[in-house]
Amino acid sequence: MREIFLRVRGDDPASLVRAAACCWSWRGIMSHPQFAHDYRKFHGAAPVLGFLYNNHHMTTHIDVRGQRRWYSSHFVSTATFRPPACRDRRKWRVLDSRHGLALFDTPKSHEDFLVYDLLTGEHWEIHADPKCHYFMWWPDDDDDLHACLRCNATLLCAKDRCDHLDCHGGPFRVAFVGCDYTGRAAHAAVYSSETRQWTDVTSVEHEHYIHYTGHSAVVGDKAITLMGVEDGMPLFVSVVKPRLLLWSLETGPGGAARWTRHRVIELKSLLPTPVLLDNSGVTPVGFAEGVGVIFLSTKAGLYTIELSSRRSKKVHGMQSIEKAIPYMSFYTGEWGPLLASDEASPAVGGGTTI
Repeated sequence: MREIFLRVRGDDPASLVRAAACCWSWRGIMSHPQFAHDYRKFHGAAPVLGFLYNNHHMTTHIDVRGQRRWYSSHFVSTATFRPPACRDRRKWRVLDSRHGLALFDTPKSHEDFLVYDLLTGEHWEIHADPKCHYFMWWPDDDDDLHACLRCNATLLCAKDRCDHLDCHGGPFRVAFVGCDYTGRAAHAAVYSSETRQWTDVTSVEHEHYIHYTGHSAVVGDKAITLMGVEDGMPLFVSVVKPRLLLWSLETGPGGAARWTRHRVIELKSLLPTPVLLDNSGVTPVGFAEGVGVIFLSTKAGLYTIELSSRRSKKVHGMQSIEKAIPYMSFYTGEWGPLLASDEASPAVGGGTTI
């Protein structure tokens, strides 16, 4: 039975939930600490359970500075199981998600940032070091302090020698990168969950702003979007209708970096014809690393395209989502260790998180 459970598709976690509810021995198999690791080793990357995105709103009342902008974060399930802690969060803004964790900007709370495990409900508060304020929030913002974050942030696993097959609940770091309002230098600092301390700020002079809502690069005269990492190399994507072009930055002879277009995907059979004819175009807004799934925003809604199978799927009807942040996770340890079926009692165990 364990070998059968290991082969359940990663995008169908509800089947494992139902199997665990059948009897105590099956539940014991899946709650064993080694099961999650072996499942990830068999399937590779964790399954995509859904994605997070932000909406911005304008206040209905007007003060001396006019209307004010605020954000809300939302979760959309794309699998057969919705993580228990996933819900819409008013006045929160999701910044990143990796290793089963999601990073939120929480300007109206007593903490500055919150790292949340959407499966178990565990969360960790982060208070920004005052020495980082000048590149996180610009002093001349029209909004209140902390109302509009002006830097990028990403979650990193801090578990020693981790293969990322079972780093769930392990220590993490959060890296923040931005520039001050003069635009003359880039600054970075890292927060550690182990020490609850910040590193010193590292600064590099440069001539351009770091945009805090996305990542881009230029190949020739075309702007392309940084999606993530595939096969250890940065992956960039551009759309030249009706084609999706994938680029990577590779190291050539003598160590020189060069752009290589290594894949072209025809969109005619993957997206509705009206979408391809729309002058507003198709915009890449997200990428699930490890499983090769690209999110494309269109006037007809949000679509995913699997790079390996070339299959497409409409996952949301909202138009013009600026950024889709995939939530990928797999975890069965919340059930805790259980006895065999002939030894168990109804009082043993607890929780139904997977």
